[in-house]
Amino acid sequence: MWGKQKIGLVLGAGGARGVAHIGVLKVFQSEGIPVDLIVGASIGALVGAAYAVNPDSFALEQRVCKVLSDKEAQNPGLKRLQRIHRPDPPQSDLIHRLARIAEKEVFLNLAIVRNALLSEKDLRECVEVFLPDMEATDTAIPFAATAVDLVSGREVILDQGSLVRAVMASCATPGFMPPISWNEMLLVDGGIVGNLPIEPARTMGADLVIGVDVGASIDRPRFIEDGIDVIHRTTEIMGFYLNQHRREAADLIIEPAVKEKEWTDFLDHEKIIKEGEAAALSKIPEIRRLLKPRLSRKVIPWPQKWISGLRNHSLLKALPVR
Repeated sequence: MWGKQKIGLVLGAGGARGVAHIGVLKVFQSEGIPVDLIVGASIGALVGAAYAVNPDSFALEQRVCKVLSDKEAQNPGLKRLQRIHRPDPPQSDLIHRLARIAEKEVFLNLAIVRNALLSEKDLRECVEVFLPDMEATDTAIPFAATAVDLVSGREVILDQGSLVRAVMASCATPGFMPPISWNEMLLVDGGIVGNLPIEPARTMGADLVIGVDVGASIDRPRFIEDGIDVIHRTTEIMGFYLNQHRREAADLIIEPAVKEKEWTDFLDHEKIIKEGEAAALSKIPEIRRLLKPRLSRKVIPWPQKWISGLRNHSLLKALPVR
């Protein structure tokens, strides 16, 4: 009898750090680790949906690296996000500080007038680079994205309807991407209530949940020079502590060493993917122990008198010897 554990993979929010999910998926595919369902928040929803549609992590890696490396292939929305990435360590001379202030003023004006730095069209184009416009129920691996409804304040599991629109809603980081209308709801980034949507994976029927945490570190000192930095840092700290509670509900957590990366640092995607691979490989022995009932066949011994009876059965004696 085969074990009947249903294995859920939860891919967390984290902006560019979430490219590490591809490295994790590569290791799972190479090592034959089964995935029965995927739940993702924000960037985890984008990567998870792309893999759920076509479970080929190596093809996904090629596609992502091509888009992020080829300046001509990038759409305006992605280029705009990369332009707000601050170098590490930050350049604090007068020229760079003035440029940074100007960038933030533009960002604030766009966020106030248009709801966000990017338009809904920009966001859709970013998502459609990686996903076909299909029904969420038609993916090869069952998939759900999580989002937060600004009207009710509740977390929402999006496992039906337009796959592209579900991922758009899950990726809609307040201030940067616009809220997405969905029936009577106004949806934003699923990572707001916690980077790792472990409970939604249980709700979908997962018996064993493996989470991939690519949240930011709060130990690293931040360069805080104005009110926007204060708000960003406050949100970061709040998200960290919310995520600690969610992590406890997982059976196993994989943590790529990307927590020091800024969420806009898509230029370092190749290194980030390798960190995902390294983190997943280090957990393979533990994963195999957890999945032992699933990965091995349980042999039920027959009573000795049954075996003796079969050996002496006339039908077996009549079989030709090879």
